[in-house]
Amino acid sequence: MLDGSLHVISAGLGVIRGEDAIPAYNLTVAEGANSLKPLLAHLGKNPSDWWAALTAELGEPRSVRALLESNADALVLFALPGSYIALITEELSSLKPNQLRRLRIVTSVRGQSLVPERARHVVLPYDERLEGSSYAGTRTDFPQRALRHFVEVLSGHRLPLDDARAAVSAAMLALKKPVIPVRERKTDSEILALLRKNWRRFDGTSSRLLRYLRDEALVACEQSRFRALWSHLQQDLSTKG
Repeated sequence: MLDGSLHVISAGLGVIRGEDAIPAYNLTVAEGANSLKPLLAHLGKNPSDWWAALTAELGEPRSVRALLESNADALVLFALPGSYIALITEELSSLKPNQLRRLRIVTSVRGQSLVPERARHVVLPYDERLEGSSYAGTRTDFPQRALRHFVEVLSGHRLPLDDARAAVSAAMLALKKPVIPVRERKTDSEILALLRKNWRRFDGTSSRLLRYLRDEALVACEQSRFRALWSHLQQDLSTKG
């Protein structure tokens, strides 16, 4: 499908290869535990300031620019949430035109608004209509699902930039954003009771339980909250055997 290498944009380590051995750490620019956002806000800084300091400390090889320079003839596909677009936005602004032409950026609609103006032309115009396809899923993995659609359905990695963007636009035009059902808000205790009752039914699989909660039980539960509740219940059940 793709003859390429996997790289990861890490808030703690810069750009790393998928096969690199890394130390254990817990740091993110996304919302949630161990997020840098509160500290950056306190210091009057933004995520791109952190990225500049990080890559200056770790060295040029950990930058986006170095990734492009070390793969001089390659097409580079980015699948990033908005929080990580914000992390590298200043570096995207500094890339040369010939480097930008080799980029394809897949992100959420919010993430698209964070891409600097001079790089907007390499953003693939995916939106929530993707949820009306067989590539539907959770909000947090939208960029990865959209990239998979781009490669598997559109073979977009084989297309020139303008044709690739046109193919995505046409694909979105053929889809409809699904109607989101009204979901009830419940307390943690109520959600835990539902998860416990249906644990065996779904073999304790987090993704299946989340889909049950949202699509069948029609309960509103943000993914990070669900993950914390699921982990708590899993630990409780394993302790009790």
